Amino acid sequence: MGKKKKHGHFCIGCGMDKPNEKFSGKGHRQHICKACKRAGKTGMVFSTSEYDREMNRLTRAIRKCMILYTERMNFFLFEYKKELYITREEFDSEIFVYQANRQQDFIVSESLYQYESLLEVLYSKYYTAMENGQSVEYAHLIEEDDDPEITLTQKQRHYKTMILSINNLE
Repeated sequence: MGKKKKHGHFCIGCGMDKPNEKFSGKGHRQHICKACKRAGKTGMVFSTSEYDREMNRLTRAIRKCMILYTERMNFFLFEYKKELYITREEFDSEIFVYQANRQQDFIVSESLYQYESLLEVLYSKYYTAMENGQSVEYAHLIEEDDDPEITLTQKQRHYKTMILSINNLE
């Protein structure tokens, strides 16, 4: 036998399932029953601030994050709008964009500094990458060509050319 169909709606105000009769016309859509509406309880409040919109957009746009450990310092690598970026772990230095097939591999990116929420998003992405084990050691990456037992993930291969030219930043 199948599951019995649930009648009514869930009210966000009181946290209970109630029958359809307990909701007004707009209450169905807002998930607030008549009693909660009279009491002045409101449903979920969505933030409409420009900062929150910018933060959500950056969170979705910054992808393929990875931490690179070298002997002297650590780097944070990420992709934004199909360009590869790198910054030092403390985020107090410049953010560099990787330019393949150019004389100078890394140039300072000025475009990302226009966002107020950038540092907050980068910290969040950094700790998520750390928790998920999305990191690689520079020595491990160099040994990959010599040792057939070492395999790189797709993300590590994606960043390999950029990582091998990182000596310019150190």
